[in-house]
Amino acid sequence: MDEKTMVNDILGCVKSDLTAYQTAITECENMRFKTNSSTNKEQ
Repeated sequence: MDEKTMVNDILGCVKSDLTAYQTAITECENMRFKTNSSTNKEQ
């Protein structure tokens, strides 16, 4: 396997991991917003 292929493979994996983190962060932010919104409505 040549160096270019290995680097492209590593970068592809890093990009995939970053996308997964971004999705998880967005979902957590949405959950917090929904929780805060419903808590504020009850008050």
